[in-house]
Formats: sequence, C-alpha cells, structure tokens
Amino acid sequence: MKNSILTFALFLSIIAASLAIDPAYEKAMLSQLEQLGQAKTQEEFQAAANAFARIGEMKQEAWLPQYYAALAYTRMSLQHPGNVIDKDALLAKAKEHLSKATDLSPSNSELVTLDGFIIMARLSADPQRRGQSLSPKVMQTYGKAIELDKSNPRPLMLMAQMEYGMAQYFGQGPEKACGLARISLDLYKQEGANASENNLNPTWGKEMAEQLTKRCK
Repeated sequence: MKNSILTFALFLSIIAASLAIDPAYEKAMLSQLEQLGQAKTQEEFQAAANAFARIGEMKQEAWLPQYYAALAYTRMSLQHPGNVIDKDALLAKAKEHLSKATDLSPSNSELVTLDGFIIMARLSADPQRRGQSLSPKVMQTYGKAIELDKSNPRPLMLMAQMEYGMAQYFGQGPEKACGLARISLDLYKQEGANASENNLNPTWGKEMAEQLTKRCK
C-alpha cells in the first residue's frame, strides 16, 4: 500500500513538472510579445521574428515561438514597401515557421488561422493576379479554423476583413462582413475575460475588428 502511494505521488510530480512553465521561457516570451505588439518598422518586426526563432530553438517542444515568428514575418510582409518578390520571400519565411509549429500542434485553430492570414497576405501582394485563385482558399482556411475552435475570434475577424474587401470590390453591401466583425468582438471580450495572467496564447486582432465595425456604422 505504501509503495502504491509513493508510486502515485511520483506520477503526480512528473505530471506537474511536465505542465509547469519554464520561468525563463515565460519571461522571454512575454518580453518579445510586448516588442511584437509595439513593432511598426521592418527592423522591429525582423528583430521580433529573430527573437522568437531563437526561443523556438531553445524550446523545441513549444509551438508558440514558431507561431509568433511566423506572425511577425506575415505582418512584416503586409507592411513591406517593396515589390511582390520581396513580400513573397517574407511570407515564405512565415510559412517555414508555421510548418514547424504545425508539426508540434496539428489541428490547431490558431495555426490554421495564421495559415489563412499568410495566404491573405500573398493575395494582397498581387490582388489583380491572385485574387480569383486565392480568395476561395483564404475563406476555406478560415472556415476550417472556425470549425476547429468556434470560440476563436481571429478567423472570424479575418474572414470579416475578406468579406468587407470583396463587398467593396463587387459593389455589394457590407452587412455580412459587419455581422462577422461584431461576432468576433463578442468572442474577443470573452477571450479577454478568461485570459490568465502572463498569458502567452494569441490575443491579437481586437483592434482590427473594432476598426472594421466603425466602418460599418
């Protein structure tokens, strides 16, 4: 009986250790999340991407560093002043980091959402040539992300952005886009209420949803 209790206690300690967050990892991630949130220039996005990549090398079992490196490259591409080739090169790096994250966490709504965001960024780099072929793929990818986690506001928000752009292009009303944006805002509120202190999980996109809903008024 005593041996059974000791074995069970050892088992619980192993489980607890596996679930514990490395303080150094948490500190590094929180610091870089702040930097990424404040990034505006190409140099700042590049610094954030490099930092997350280094964290990912040290914490190879964690998908979040690779996710944020991919997100940094995606945002970098969207704000890049150069040509399509330069933007595509950045998105190729984003895809590389996303693939590493997906290997660690398959069927993850956040990763599928980011995949859609990368495709959306490729479309925006050359909308005249890529719009017809990539628009359906973007929407399908966001739809898959929503199916994986209906409480995730990011695929809904990004889908709303796509719907709004397509409505403008075809001269249609923004009602569908605005409805999706409002639903995403409700989910962002729930996400914020449930977020723990020192949360490392994705929370970005609320400001984008708010900006879109303002255009709906």
